[in-house]
Amino acid sequence: MYKKGLSILVLAFVVGLAVISARPMVIKLGSAAPDNSIWADSLKELANEWYEISDGQIEVKIYFAGFKDEADLIRKMRFNQLQAGIVTGFGLQVLYPNVLALSIPFLIQSEDEFEYVLDEIGPVMAEQIEKKGFKLLTWAKAGWVYFYTKKPMTSPSDMRQMKIASTGSEGGDLMNALKNLGFHPVKVSNEEVLPALASGMVEAVYATPLAVAAMQWFGVANNMADMKVAPFLGGILISDRVWQRIPEDIRPQLMESVERVGNQLDRQIGELEEDIIEQMKSHGLRVNDIPPDAVEEWKALFEKGRQQSGNTLYSEEFMQRLEDLLQEYRSDN
Repeated sequence: MYKKGLSILVLAFVVGLAVISARPMVIKLGSAAPDNSIWADSLKELANEWYEISDGQIEVKIYFAGFKDEADLIRKMRFNQLQAGIVTGFGLQVLYPNVLALSIPFLIQSEDEFEYVLDEIGPVMAEQIEKKGFKLLTWAKAGWVYFYTKKPMTSPSDMRQMKIASTGSEGGDLMNALKNLGFHPVKVSNEEVLPALASGMVEAVYATPLAVAAMQWFGVANNMADMKVAPFLGGILISDRVWQRIPEDIRPQLMESVERVGNQLDRQIGELEEDIIEQMKSHGLRVNDIPPDAVEEWKALFEKGRQQSGNTLYSEEFMQRLEDLLQEYRSDN
């Protein structure tokens, strides 16, 4: 009787171990993008693919809230409250203080230039980010930034009459750069932008059409300057210590899945931007032409700002490499 009871106990223990070992690895992924966005749809598709590739052993749970900004999201990854995240350049800048150099207004002026620069300099940035304990699974483009304002705006002097919402988590560097150019940035979180616009606390915001549509900011800041300001870059990160726990034999398949979803996202964003702008126009958005002389004024102003803000938002060495790549591309095209 004793031996039988002991055998049952041992069997139960073994079964219990098997059940524990069969439990999936749960990866909590924080998203700076809202749930009702194209990025959210891509993340959900990625979660499903990782579950299938791993035969149910990796379960990605997506969280669209629970952190105040992207720096907080990354902080939660450091403390293992989250294990992965999709962030914009503001979040990546926390890990490698050169990323926002690619989004300096009017520096990169076309999608082809952006692709060329990212192909050449992207691996260097990814390597530096990985030194901070985060594996960059893929870059994720966020579209092109435009100015959105409550009143029509054409020139820098118009913008200097407005308070601009600054939502980045990069500290005071970008805000100081804007102040040095005579603008009036106001620090607000993404969630605070809409009420801040409605109350008059701010009167302008710079963001991509997809972000403006998803956050419904265009309902108040219903004037869009028809002038591409800068490309905006993001990325999908995973804690390196978590990545190392994933069985090595399935990592290549997981990376293929991420790259495929990332490439698909890039194509969709390019196709959707114009459609989103047209949809916002049908709901009251006004797209205002910017005369060529005003565009040149904007470019000259931000060129001045770029020369003044060296070694704060980026290193001079990194900026020189970036400028060399752009010159290289433009001379060949």
